[in-house]
Amino acid sequence: MHEEHQSVQVWLEKVFAGEPVPSYELNQRTVGILHGLMIKNEQRDKDTMLIIEDLRQKSVEYNAEGRRLEHLLQAVGLTPTSLSQSGITSLRTLANLALLLKLKDTSDTSYLLGLQQLSEELSQTTMMRETVQKMITKVSQKTKTAILKYNSLKKALENLEVQSAQQYPEQEKRAKETGFIHTKTKEYRAQIHKYQNYLNKTGLDPELYHHELVKTSEELKALKEEILPLKSKLQSYHSLPPDTSLTKVKIEEVRQQVAALEAELSKKIDLMHM
Repeated sequence: MHEEHQSVQVWLEKVFAGEPVPSYELNQRTVGILHGLMIKNEQRDKDTMLIIEDLRQKSVEYNAEGRRLEHLLQAVGLTPTSLSQSGITSLRTLANLALLLKLKDTSDTSYLLGLQQLSEELSQTTMMRETVQKMITKVSQKTKTAILKYNSLKKALENLEVQSAQQYPEQEKRAKETGFIHTKTKEYRAQIHKYQNYLNKTGLDPELYHHELVKTSEELKALKEEILPLKSKLQSYHSLPPDTSLTKVKIEEVRQQVAALEAELSKKIDLMHM
């Protein structure tokens, strides 16, 4: 801290240039802050001196170049006072162009190379501009399409919201009905299960179940259809001569078939009425 304080004190005396240095609190924190400011100030002073030296050097170089150009102009009989207004304007234009192109010298070759480079940069910039313009056009088209889709979806959503609001009472009613139907379905299933258990306990013949009765009814209908042609055939046998023994045999066979079918038919009918 003692060395830092001494260097800070010397720096402050140099800064105030013989004037009294303002008093400050002497502690480690204050000395540390002043020492940091001193380092930054000295570094900035060095940078400033380097810039000043560089500018001084460039000034010398520019003055020497100016004297050289002045000697050249005087050698060819040209002086700033001998140039016309248009000549002075052209000279200034060439000078500004040299500065714009960042030329090292003002020779024809430097101007041509600088203009060629500028032309290439202009061409590249034009190509980049066209590419960017195409991208902007493409993005703009996509944006328009997206906006149209968004508006369409927004309109569809609004319509759905309106329809939903209109159909809400009906949906609520159907939901209640559906709940009621589910409840009743459970009750009916429980009742069916209960009745099935009851029928199983009572020993009910399975042939009396509904599907069995339907099957029996269909069989009964088929038997009736079988009996009709046999009856017609029997009626035709009644018209034969009574003394024909073969006719009697046929009649007896048909009568037996009819009797068997009628017996089976009666049985089926009895089952249906049980």
